[in-house]
Amino acid sequence: MELADITNKNLKAALKASAILDIEFCDDEHLRCFSYKAEYARGVDIATYENGGGDQIVIVLTSNTILIKGFDHESQVSPHSQDEYAIWPGMYQGAPKELLKTLEADDFEIDQVTFCFWRSEKDATWQQGPVNFKNNEDDGASWLLCVIPKTPSDFIEYANEYYNDDFNKVSPERVYQVFNENT
Repeated sequence: MELADITNKNLKAALKASAILDIEFCDDEHLRCFSYKAEYARGVDIATYENGGGDQIVIVLTSNTILIKGFDHESQVSPHSQDEYAIWPGMYQGAPKELLKTLEADDFEIDQVTFCFWRSEKDATWQQGPVNFKNNEDDGASWLLCVIPKTPSDFIEYANEYYNDDFNKVSPERVYQVFNENT
């Protein structure tokens, strides 16, 4: 999995930093990709990534557990791609119920899902429900999860590509500063 080499603490810090920097790059909230809402609910933070093309990641964070729900709108695993609209079997099976409850809010469209992973601080690896892709269906996780910046260099690469001409609004030094402040 793309995020296997980052701790929960560092992932949370990187998501916060990315949201802060997206605000500094872009005045228009609707054009930003990253957001972070501390204390969305008691003890629960929410981070999101939306690319403006119908794909999104919602990340539910508690003090020791993270759940990532992603939606690739072109995936064969999408509920819209099924003969009868449905979430892929096993998608949420075994996921922490307290984190899934947060996804039930209308803001997060729990049924708009093509992949779901979770990990507590004590888990060595990310967990996933027993989804079975018989025809090598692509759930979109491989390309969507790689957009999450894990380091200042990752964010600089993202911002340089996404903001092009406006990249000079924030210096690379500022990117490193924000990442360091959130670690």
